[in-house]
Amino acid sequence: MKTTLKEIKNYWCEDITRLSSEEIQDLKNKEGYFIRVAYSIGVYGLTGCVLKGYNTGTLYKITSRNSNLFYLY
Repeated sequence: MKTTLKEIKNYWCEDITRLSSEEIQDLKNKEGYFIRVAYSIGVYGLTGCVLKGYNTGTLYKITSRNSNLFYLY
């Protein structure tokens, strides 16, 4: 679902924007893979997203353009 970054920031889910690469790798190993729930596109491309973990069903959000966004999306 395409949405705005402002709406993604208001979602009640775990924010993983500032996690280190090791923490992201651990999360990826725990979840298996992620299902894309929502995303935001700006002038320079993808700006944020909401992901759902496959194994636990937990919702996660990334609210800035960083390596975590492109690694998991």
